[in-house]
Amino acid sequence: MLEINVKTRNSMSILMAGIVLALTSVTLGVSVSDIVATVDQASYSDYLNDSLYTHTGNNRGLSGAQHDPARNNIQSLFGSFGLQTSLSPFTYAGGTYYNVVGVLPGTDPAAGEYIVGAHYDSANNPGADDDASGVAGVLEAANVLSKYQFKSTLVFIAFDREEQGLVGSNAYASAHSGDDILGMVAMDMIAYNLPESDFNHDKALLYGRDSSNPVKQALASAFSDYGNGVTAFFGGAFDASDHAPFEWNGKQACLLIEPALPNNPYYHTANDTVDMPNYIDYQYATNMTRATVGYLAESAIIIPEPATMSLLGLGVFLFIGGKKRQI
Repeated sequence: MLEINVKTRNSMSILMAGIVLALTSVTLGVSVSDIVATVDQASYSDYLNDSLYTHTGNNRGLSGAQHDPARNNIQSLFGSFGLQTSLSPFTYAGGTYYNVVGVLPGTDPAAGEYIVGAHYDSANNPGADDDASGVAGVLEAANVLSKYQFKSTLVFIAFDREEQGLVGSNAYASAHSGDDILGMVAMDMIAYNLPESDFNHDKALLYGRDSSNPVKQALASAFSDYGNGVTAFFGGAFDASDHAPFEWNGKQACLLIEPALPNNPYYHTANDTVDMPNYIDYQYATNMTRATVGYLAESAIIIPEPATMSLLGLGVFLFIGGKKRQI
């Protein structure tokens, strides 16, 4: 009887050691909150102000002088993040245009992919809010998430020719209709926040069909967890942004947008510029980006770092080895 108690006690001690090591490994692992915390307002602001030609007089429109330079900057930034970067061509009105695509491959080819996108063309104006604000969010999301590994593939896209009828996103969604796209978020106009006196201050709108409700609900939950006070609420189907072609091709997708569009005095005007006083709310746009990053990180599933896996393996090894020694 005494021998049984000693063995039991030794086994329990080894088991507890394994559990402690396993718990330690979880503690040392990166959480979604850790990832979201690295989303940086200064970095977001730099992309919007310095890489996307959003100042007075700039033009990223159909024949705008800053259209191609903005595209080239996005491509260069995706490459600097270590993403598999390419220009995806399509035709419009007899010309060839390009979506800019950056891919962070997942560790499991069977785990599908998640897409976040925004359009880099404008309505022949600086397009600071519409939609350089969304592109800056995609760039910051790519910068942050590229530093980690995920089970699912993450795809970051800057679409062209949105202003002519979702041409670029439609071309991409149609060409990739056979891909296992599990969720897509279009960030379109995320930087004009209504005054605090307005009911829609610090709010976000999520548009999409009922079939896309799982993505909308997951993104709304991410706003609750990571949005720093920005709350999301649902709109219905809305086929006027780059999420729509993905829904047309049977994928779950949604539009993330400020609720202020009907009240935005600079929408599609030359005054949609970062130089307009009290117009761009960088903190608000960064919080929109934080929630999106949280959604992507949760959905794609973080892969623990090698050191974390080693600790977990050591805990299991000690437990199993100890059990063998007791037999």
